[in-house]
Amino acid sequence: MNVQSSNFDRKDLDAFRSFQRQSFATLEEVEGQLRAGMTEKQAADMLRRAFAHRGVHAYFHVPVALFGTRTAYPGNFGRFEALPTEQVLEQGMPVILDAAPIFHGHVVDTSLSTTLGRNATHARLFPELAAFRERILGRVRERQSFRAIEREAHSMIRALGAENCHRKHIGAVIGHRVYRTPDYPWNRIALGGLSLAHVGWLLWKSVAAIKGWENDSPNWNHKRTSAHAPFPGLWAVEPHFAVDGVGVKFEEILVITEDDAHWLDDEPPHVKRWNVLRRSA
Repeated sequence: MNVQSSNFDRKDLDAFRSFQRQSFATLEEVEGQLRAGMTEKQAADMLRRAFAHRGVHAYFHVPVALFGTRTAYPGNFGRFEALPTEQVLEQGMPVILDAAPIFHGHVVDTSLSTTLGRNATHARLFPELAAFRERILGRVRERQSFRAIEREAHSMIRALGAENCHRKHIGAVIGHRVYRTPDYPWNRIALGGLSLAHVGWLLWKSVAAIKGWENDSPNWNHKRTSAHAPFPGLWAVEPHFAVDGVGVKFEEILVITEDDAHWLDDEPPHVKRWNVLRRSA
């Protein structure tokens, strides 16, 4: 399969940036429609309909809505427990909306951390994410290994008295590759909303790295397969942590080149919200 995971030019990055903005706009659209009494499944269905309106019919992972303590991935949170449930949204609950839509063969993966009404723990934790965004970019520019960067993020989480939730993500990832394929009809085949071509490629590369057949894992975590300098390409970065049943995260694309790195977009929604909080402090 013809997958492009690196060597993106300015036109390519402009396309990914446009699609990432569309994805965030969709999350914010549904955020504005959340009401007490809704279930996670209803919110996820709203996301699917909103993405379909933008021409999306396949995903790298399906839209997810997490309410309340489920934002914190409590206990031995299984790899598929993030799928939407009948959990009901109540006033004051934290919320995470997350989706990885595929726009014309381009994978983007975005996440929005919010609340329905006031939540004091979320109000305290959410601004702390800004330090992770800055530190991760800085360490990538220093060419520290992916594993070392995740472990430093883990130490930062522990220093906050928080629990590391991204180690409970599938693959224990703080980040993963995003990429594109030609927008051919056979690359649009989906099962349960998941793109077989895009998901299949990542699964193959993951297994090949774990088995030692290849040395270019698409996953960024604290394990042996991430003990290397940052690979060039586009990486969806998603630090995620929790305190007292309240989880917070962001997710956006980081552009890594042979000798530098930058965020795909300077002001995604979470950055704009942090800036508002700083100005009002």
